[in-house]
This record gives sequence, C-alpha cells and structure tokens, in this order.
Amino acid sequence: MTIRRLCILVALTTILFVQEELLTFIPNVQLTFLLVVVYGATIGIRDGALVILVHVLLDNLFMGSFNLYCMVPQYLGLFFTLCMARLFKNKNEIIQAIFGAIGALVYCWLYVLVNIWFLNVRFIDYFIADIPFEIILVASTVITILFLYKPLVKLINNLLYNNKKGEKTNDEKGNSEDKESTTSDRTI
Repeated sequence: MTIRRLCILVALTTILFVQEELLTFIPNVQLTFLLVVVYGATIGIRDGALVILVHVLLDNLFMGSFNLYCMVPQYLGLFFTLCMARLFKNKNEIIQAIFGAIGALVYCWLYVLVNIWFLNVRFIDYFIADIPFEIILVASTVITILFLYKPLVKLINNLLYNNKKGEKTNDEKGNSEDKESTTSDRTI
C-alpha cells in the first residue's frame, strides 16, 4: 500500500465518521450507508473493512458506547452492506440502492436483537417502536445512493487511480517493476 492510498483511506474514514456525527441531531438521517456502498464499489473488502473498523471504534468512543453490545452489530451491519456493494459493484445505482436498503435493514435488525436482550423489552414492542426509524434510515439510504452514488464512485476512482477514466494504472494493477516511489506518493 502506498502512502498516497493510505492517506486517501484515512480521508475516507474521516469523512465517514464526521458526517455521521454532524447528522446525529436528525435520527437515522445519514450518509453512512451511501459511503459504505461507494467504498465497497471502489476500495474493496479489505480496505473497506479497515475503514469500517476504525469508524466503529471512533464512533463508539466518541458516543460513549464503547462495548461489544454496540460495536458488534454496528460493524456486522456495515460490513454486510460493504460486501453486498462489492459483490454488485458493476451494477447501476438502482441495484446498489436496493442492497443499501437491505444493508440498512440488516443493521437495524441486528440492533433489535441486541436491544431486546440488553434493555429487557419485548421483541414486538421494540420492533414496532423502531419501524419509523427504520423507514427513515432506508429512505435516506435509497435517496442518497440514487443521487450521489455515481459521482462519488467516479471521484474516488479518480483519487485512487489518478487518471481521468478511473481505471487502474499499471502500478495499481501490479504490473510495474520495482521503482523508487514518486514525489506524489511521498507527498502528504
């Protein structure tokens, strides 16, 4: 991994964390699932899993919920969405929006399972109370993916591969010989 790619991943992690914290005053309205879907389509499973892990750790430290009850469902829900986005990365934004919505629902349902045990409430009571919030999360996910998925994928591909078409260069494909790193790779 080059320094340039590492810096891009740090920036993507920062964007994921900051946007969620800025939007916390509006329940379940966020760009998190849009960004996870975009990251799945662009940076892949390994780098995406790392970005999600750092995001989950930071989010739970910042919100004061640093425990397995909160972190495990959050990570699993986001990782599921990342994997679905990667699996269907060459599909259009409508397919991505459908799988983003499914990922948002899986994320919510993982919390339902934890919260009925942790809060000691009946499943049906918690589930009914959570329906409006699930609808809001799914709606914000679908709307943002439909409108912002393509431009963000193009932007991140241009950042990662440093060409106008967003295609991998010989260096990114692994076809390059061992050369000294360029100035742009060392610049932070």
